[in-house]
Amino acid sequence: MVDKIQSAKEFFKSLEEPSKTMEIMTDRLDTQILQVINNYAKLISQARNKINMEEKDIITSAMIIGYLLKSHLDRLELEERLKF
Repeated sequence: MVDKIQSAKEFFKSLEEPSKTMEIMTDRLDTQILQVINNYAKLISQARNKINMEEKDIITSAMIIGYLLKSHLDRLELEERLKF
């Protein structure tokens, strides 16, 4: 059985290497999705000035939103494939 906690820790550790991060991003996301994410990050950055959140909380929220986005896109792709 896969140890998801250990796997997640190893994954985040691998992201400490900028070239590895870029490789994973470009392998798993197309440039249009990366642009959408970049635009959303700008909105989060602007909203930060209006709310009282610590930087860590904003980063955590952004990571969770990214995870939700990935599962949403995976689900859309699966639905498309199942339609034949």
